Amino acid sequence: MLSIHLFNAGGYLLLQQYQEYLTDRRMNELISQNLYNPNTLIEVKVAQHLPGITETWGDYKNIDGQVQLKNNCYNYVRLKVTRDTLYLMVIPNYEKTHLIKKNIIYAKQINDIPQGDKNQAAAKKASSTLKYSAPVIAYQFAQFEDIAPLIVKPLQTGLPTPTIAIGGQPPEILG
Repeated sequence: MLSIHLFNAGGYLLLQQYQEYLTDRRMNELISQNLYNPNTLIEVKVAQHLPGITETWGDYKNIDGQVQLKNNCYNYVRLKVTRDTLYLMVIPNYEKTHLIKKNIIYAKQINDIPQGDKNQAAAKKASSTLKYSAPVIAYQFAQFEDIAPLIVKPLQTGLPTPTIAIGGQPPEILG
């Protein structure tokens, strides 16, 4: 009974992540061995604003990675960057997409979460972010003028004359 409870508490999530790891590894092996059809690649354009880029890539570079768009998982095999667009040549990863969708359905069944209208949830989310939004504070740093360095003179620790001058003779010791 304890093992069933522990599996429901965290074991299912660990099993799910392990299965995703195996599918990612299998897909990466296929990509590294070029065992995919280049005609099935899909070009995805992602808008971006990078004014600091002075050099754009003329052609695609062979860079691999993963991206998730609209609840679908893709592995990209080629990448091209321009100032305003990021181009990805992707392969759909159907196994990982299926695993993620299966996990979402399972989580909804387990947690008994009431499923309301998606528009209401989006409106609530938008209003909650507006309620707690903090204004952006713009900082402006002033540049200091060139000031000559301050010269520190060492302090004198002793008296200039260790004796005090007294007019006359000191008294004699009576003894």
